[in-house]
Amino acid sequence: MRRLTISFAIAAFALFSLSAQDLDKILNDFYKASAQEKLAKITSITITGKNTLAAMGMETGFTLYQARPNKIRVEANFAGQKVIQTYNGKTGWMYAPAMGITQPQQLGANELKSILNQAEIESPLWNYKAKGKSVELVGDSEDGSAYVVKVTSANGDEVKIYIDKKSSLISRISNAQMANGAETTIDSEMKDYKVVKGIPTAHYMAIKIGGQTASTLTFESVEYDKSLDASLFEKPVVE
Repeated sequence: MRRLTISFAIAAFALFSLSAQDLDKILNDFYKASAQEKLAKITSITITGKNTLAAMGMETGFTLYQARPNKIRVEANFAGQKVIQTYNGKTGWMYAPAMGITQPQQLGANELKSILNQAEIESPLWNYKAKGKSVELVGDSEDGSAYVVKVTSANGDEVKIYIDKKSSLISRISNAQMANGAETTIDSEMKDYKVVKGIPTAHYMAIKIGGQTASTLTFESVEYDKSLDASLFEKPVVE
């Protein structure tokens, strides 16, 4: 029995070592393919494009600004009125008259959690240990086209990142968020990668909530290292 137990232990260790080696190779291939070293030196991102809301069949323009550390601003139009969401690295605000938010309103914990998932300029997989995160290879995607890597942050939040086996680029990011009082899976599917300043950058994203497409984003322009005023990320100024 002892020999049998030892054999199981050796087999388990061998499988763990193989999985760790596989994960290291997958991550290194991803870092190289996505030019993470270059992206880690980028100070800001400015994206303009179109957002199509599936349920309403409505298309709106948007502009996304990102800057270090973890600052983000999104501007869009809804029902002919401007919508602004900002985050300065500590506090976030929303201004959306068409939704009844006629004065900038501070965001709650759930909204801030959603923003924090988007605020990092580089991938959550890059330099993950220094950020207090753990990473685990959990298997393949449903169709076998991508590796699925789970990232767990220091506070226990989890996100699954799908890395395409052919391109070694991210094809999907999946995480659970609270929506209408219930936990819901939100998937961001990415494709149409184009090289911008030496960095492969997705120019199309489909947002799915509970498996249903909620919106699609088409990026018309992506600029790296554009000078951005710090006031962009503060509480929106209502004119």
